[in-house]
Amino acid sequence: MVKKKRRRRRRRRKKESKILLINKSYTLFEHTKGHLKVNSDLFCYNSKCFHTNYFKANKTWDQFLICKGAQKIRDSDNAGGTSVISEAMSFEVLYKMINAKLLTTENEIMYHPIGKITDYAIQVSSHENTVTLGVSVTRAMKYRGVFEKKDAVRLLEKKLFGVICSSENSSYPKFAKQILHIWSTDERTSNILKDVYNNDISNQYKHNTIIIVTVGKNVDWLFWEKKGTW
Repeated sequence: MVKKKRRRRRRRRKKESKILLINKSYTLFEHTKGHLKVNSDLFCYNSKCFHTNYFKANKTWDQFLICKGAQKIRDSDNAGGTSVISEAMSFEVLYKMINAKLLTTENEIMYHPIGKITDYAIQVSSHENTVTLGVSVTRAMKYRGVFEKKDAVRLLEKKLFGVICSSENSSYPKFAKQILHIWSTDERTSNILKDVYNNDISNQYKHNTIIIVTVGKNVDWLFWEKKGTW
């Protein structure tokens, strides 16, 4: 009975999904309804949403073909840590998903006063408008143990608070709003994040941030990145 329910859910999800891109490096797909909502909410200051899409790598990182914006992020100075690959691939996803144009990398964004920072800035255009958005990138994972609800609460509150602070303090470019892009190791983790977002995170934290959770497959090199691997 349980297996039948799982099969039905998988069939239903496949019917609802829209393939955005299949190439030699990766496959990216997402639900059509969610895709349209994100593209609408980007241009509405007060709108926020939680959206999930799915990314499957067909090559290892050293063989990946990525766009010029992702290459620039990969090759630019990073403010620290081991997040170059996740940030470069984040832009690659947004480039394909919303036709994002890279505006500034992490160290090109200026703040006053200096505090919480954003990973990169993009511009997105519609037929009527162009908006400047900050993008903060993180990974939903646990080095020891299993990712649970308390981990999701901690991650979302910390990152959403950081998004609000960096938006307030950015002097160039000024963000209309921000995207919090979360790489998830599996669908179970993305479901925990969605449940916590809907039921445990206050609107004070949510503000007007667009959350995009990308479930990654065959991308251990993104989650377990070591400094100098690029």
